[in-house]
Amino acid sequence: MSIFSKESKGNEKIRKDLESQLPQRVLDSMAENARKEASQKLRGRISMVVSLVVATGIWWLLAEYLLIHVPTPWETAYWSMAFLSDDWYYNSVLASMFRVYVGFGIGIVAGTFIGIMMGWNLRFRNWSFPAADLLRHVPPVSWVPLTIIVAGALTPAIVLIIFIGTFFSTALNSMLGVQLIDQSKFRAAKCLGASPVQIFRHVLLPGALPSVLYGMVLGMGLAWMSVVAGEMISGDYGIGYLAWQSYNLLRFPEIVLAMLTIGGLAYGSSEVVRYIVGKFLKWRDID
Repeated sequence: MSIFSKESKGNEKIRKDLESQLPQRVLDSMAENARKEASQKLRGRISMVVSLVVATGIWWLLAEYLLIHVPTPWETAYWSMAFLSDDWYYNSVLASMFRVYVGFGIGIVAGTFIGIMMGWNLRFRNWSFPAADLLRHVPPVSWVPLTIIVAGALTPAIVLIIFIGTFFSTALNSMLGVQLIDQSKFRAAKCLGASPVQIFRHVLLPGALPSVLYGMVLGMGLAWMSVVAGEMISGDYGIGYLAWQSYNLLRFPEIVLAMLTIGGLAYGSSEVVRYIVGKFLKWRDID
């Protein structure tokens, strides 16, 4: 028997001992909360399925009777079957995912650091915030020519566009998270003799963490919007480039397939980030 199995059995025994010492009404309340949580999850899954069915029905009605150039769901599925066997489609998916995750990763690291510094240090904020607030309003598409000149290649240029979109959302959310921390916590830490490093670690980071993590969720959505804009204009591979090439070749089902692929990948990526956020912020559910 390994040490991990022994530790697991020991933890299980401790949990059962603690449960045996709790009042019955507390156990009943815990069981009721577990049932409610399971019921909410089930209702959420059912709502998701119903929503997708209704959206598909609306799509079919519009394509059948109003938007005659838009393929119906069945036509899209039929023409996409052959295209899904093409390596170009999967190379495009992998290229977009690589660009998004690299740009997103660099953007959240840099954005979190700069945002926390802007929220914590007034002098740093006075020097950096006006420029950041000015540049964040520039659409990602407007950065394409400049990023190609700066990066010198297509993939680094698109990664740089994604970085810009992710950076500003993460930085501003991090700055606001720091500013929303109760100032009495900083004063209390100083009165107790905490050093700046201790204040940063034990007061500032935990207080700003919810805003930082929710900024990551927004950043992931912006990352996918940015990569599509960049690939449509200057791509060689990628889902955005696939959608634009399909438009030029009048392959309308492939356009819809590219749109659905973008939506699916963006939704899946955001769900992963939300799951991580939920794990880090699980303590907020405790009343």
